[in-house]
Amino acid sequence: MTGSEKRTKQISDRLTALKDEELVRIARLQLPYVTTAYEVLFHRYHRVLTQVCYRYLGTIEEAEEAVNDAMLNVFNRLEQFEERASFKTWIYKIAHNQSLNRLRKKQVEQVEFDELLHKNEQSSPYQLSSDTATLDFLLSKLSIEERSIVVFRLVGNLEFSEIATIVEQKLSAVKMRYKRALDKMTVDAKAQ
Repeated sequence: MTGSEKRTKQISDRLTALKDEELVRIARLQLPYVTTAYEVLFHRYHRVLTQVCYRYLGTIEEAEEAVNDAMLNVFNRLEQFEERASFKTWIYKIAHNQSLNRLRKKQVEQVEFDELLHKNEQSSPYQLSSDTATLDFLLSKLSIEERSIVVFRLVGNLEFSEIATIVEQKLSAVKMRYKRALDKMTVDAKAQ
């Protein structure tokens, strides 16, 4: 490892220890020419955002594309971040919007495909082979709004107040929808 590489690694290690707010401040000063602080933010959120987006979109490839698009938006719009909410909430909201856009596009395509498939298909039982498949199946039975709340809570480990900010609903409404969604999932799980 060269001296320059060692120095870059040391800087990256020091940045990793910083809080989001400090990294955002540094990234705003560095971008677009130096990306060290941005890269730390990217790596901090990439995995969990991919898990959240996967629960919406159903494939890891689409989830990664949605997260990469979200992170590109963060790169391009970091100067516009107004800090009315935490950076974490802001980045989740961007990923949420990317997922919803992809999901809406996917649903339009799926309706056309389902109509074609329904004409040609004999009824066959749907079998689930794992807990992940079961969770995906139960989530698919929820509305987009309910799914958002459940995914942010269970997969993203967000607080209800953060979820309320992301989905732009009152805290009490988010808590109520979360409970109703869990109740629906329980009923659907028992019906299987």
